[in-house]
Amino acid sequence: MTDETAPLRRKPPRPKPLAEEVRRVLASIGLPGSDTAERDRAHGVIVTDAEDGAVFVEWFTSRTLREAAATEQREAIIQGPAALLHRDGRRHMHDAIAAVLREHGNMKTDVLADQGVLVKRLPDIPMPEPTSSALPPTVGEALSEAPTPMRGFLIAEDEEDGDR
Repeated sequence: MTDETAPLRRKPPRPKPLAEEVRRVLASIGLPGSDTAERDRAHGVIVTDAEDGAVFVEWFTSRTLREAAATEQREAIIQGPAALLHRDGRRHMHDAIAAVLREHGNMKTDVLADQGVLVKRLPDIPMPEPTSSALPPTVGEALSEAPTPMRGFLIAEDEEDGDR
């Protein structure tokens, strides 16, 4: 290769970091990102890095609901309404987040028992190019292969319409 062609060669675009892509997808469906990563003050989605290039996504309900659930636990109200709403709300949000990210594509998600969602990027799998034999015939090909009496019938019908 010559030095003249060096500016013309381009590297393929690098994928965005997984955490950034996950935040963008979740923000696009209206889930608010937390303004802080402190667990005791967080509200909304927190995305943190995990091992092996994966990310961990966690939904935090409102601080008011968490405080009410904690109060019920301190008062030994095991199945209190705030505790149930907090637990079930997190569980359903984690399932919904996992489903959204799976449908977005190229991501594998695992919901970790009420703790959050572990997200990994799937490797790119190239799709084979379709061969001409695998493609369905075009309309022109189908008509050209039609039996002769049918082609004559279609042509005769067109000529009658033109005569009127």
